[in-house]
Amino acid sequence: MPNPNLQISLLKPEEAEQYMRMRHEVFRPTVNNILYSRGEPSEKTLSRVTEEIRDGIVDKGILYIKCVDKATGEIIAGARWRHVKPGKEGAIERTWDEVEAGFDLPEPFDESHPEMLEGLHDLFNSNKREILGRRPYYCLDTLVTLPQHERRGAGSMLVRWGCERADEAGVEAYLEASLMGAPMYARHGFQAVKEVELDLRKWEGKEIMSFILMLRPAKGEQTP
Repeated sequence: MPNPNLQISLLKPEEAEQYMRMRHEVFRPTVNNILYSRGEPSEKTLSRVTEEIRDGIVDKGILYIKCVDKATGEIIAGARWRHVKPGKEGAIERTWDEVEAGFDLPEPFDESHPEMLEGLHDLFNSNKREILGRRPYYCLDTLVTLPQHERRGAGSMLVRWGCERADEAGVEAYLEASLMGAPMYARHGFQAVKEVELDLRKWEGKEIMSFILMLRPAKGEQTP
């Protein structure tokens, strides 16, 4: 059951910096090792990330979701969902041009190792191309909960929000999970499709990062 003390809603553009700071704190020991492998990001870089979040909300239809503690008004968790769908009204599948356009490589940050960032990008997108093809789907790109608010159900509420939207649209949902996060996603109907690795040691990194690619069937196709 959802925690009655927590509330889910869309992130407002003016809350983009709060979301950025929360994401940065949670990702510091993991994904930041790829995004900012050459050092702690500057305020210039963090401001760029904030503007990208704000632009995603205002102009790109990206679904940034927040979970708020109703007692304090604090944003304690957040998620980034996208509905990847055909551009043409009434189309059942995307064109390959639309698929490839969604894989454009973002500009590296000043603190990024460009080849490392490209390695992650290519790993994830080659598998999306293979697993999803031209089908529409909902994608969970990011899920973060502040450490002091873990185990309150915020993450599950944010996952459930997107799964419900996917069910309404009659499409699959997809994500790249950490080994630690995969069991929680499995409880929401996501099924492991493939495990992949990125060896950061190729680009001055110190570790091998593993991910489990997970797919949740469209409503009506789900196994009991």
